[in-house]
Amino acid sequence: MKAVTTILMLTFSSICFGQSAIKAILDSVIVKARQTSMYSSSVNWDSLQKAIYVKAENAKTIQELKPAFTTLINGMLDKHGMVRDAKNYSVIAYFTDFSKLNHSDKRTREREISKMVYDTSVHQFEYKLLKGKIGYLKLVTIGPSVDAEKEAKRIRSAVIELSKSKINGWIIDLRYNGGGNMNPMVSGIAPIIGDGKVGSLRNLTGEKLFDWYIKSSNFIYAGYQAVTLPNEPIFKKHSKVAVLTSRWTISSGEIVATCFKGRPNTKFFGEMTGGYTTNNNWEIVDNQVILTISTGIFSDRNGVTYGYNIPVDVEIPFEIVEDFEKDKCIIEASKWLRSE
Repeated sequence: MKAVTTILMLTFSSICFGQSAIKAILDSVIVKARQTSMYSSSVNWDSLQKAIYVKAENAKTIQELKPAFTTLINGMLDKHGMVRDAKNYSVIAYFTDFSKLNHSDKRTREREISKMVYDTSVHQFEYKLLKGKIGYLKLVTIGPSVDAEKEAKRIRSAVIELSKSKINGWIIDLRYNGGGNMNPMVSGIAPIIGDGKVGSLRNLTGEKLFDWYIKSSNFIYAGYQAVTLPNEPIFKKHSKVAVLTSRWTISSGEIVATCFKGRPNTKFFGEMTGGYTTNNNWEIVDNQVILTISTGIFSDRNGVTYGYNIPVDVEIPFEIVEDFEKDKCIIEASKWLRSE
């Protein structure tokens, strides 16, 4: 009997410890969110915290905190926010309450098309020399767990190879870019963007938080340089660049697009972007979860802030077309690049 009682006590203690540890993680996530979210001042944190605790009442594992994390993100009205598992980067919770957003993008995004667009086994990084000596670069999603320097070198190598053909202009295709790691994307094509300030981050009131730069063909974001590549190729002037975007261009894909806004000899074709134009932090909590929530809004080199979408100059509906010669967006961009 005594042995049975001891076993029961140990079991009960383990459950209590598990729930206590889970609550501690949840509390830490709430504190971090309150400290870093750009929406923090507009949130009733007392009310939201109570709602979060209700959803977490029976949670014993990280995965069982999904309803609580979802309540947190929805409560902040952060459509770009999410919580990931720190062990494998899988998404545990994300924003779902789009009906409460005043400026929600009403364009359709069919799930089946989404899967096709973001399928990196089909739509991969690609480069090609098009007619008229036009350099084509297709930048797609780059996940958070990749080797950033390796990916950046792969993109830069393509730029170097194409530049040897005395390129008359560039097409930067971001239509299939669902975000991820911005550093290899911007670093890879940095010589095309050109040195100097290429953007900044601002809060909801328009106050600048920090700038981001290209220096010696390397990308520096908030004073941090994630990748270091040689300063090559060197272009003596701003080449003509056509940037292609779609409703599927989001997050880090939109950072790349912002780097080109306000740049000389640059024109945008396709559809306005998907509207995830906020910087997300990367807060690792107790080595269990990763909190990624909005901390500021993208602004271009001229101080124009993109609170909802990044617009285009020439509107062309998005289509998945494998044949370059039948792709209306590439055709129109190429016409402009070949014009005087």
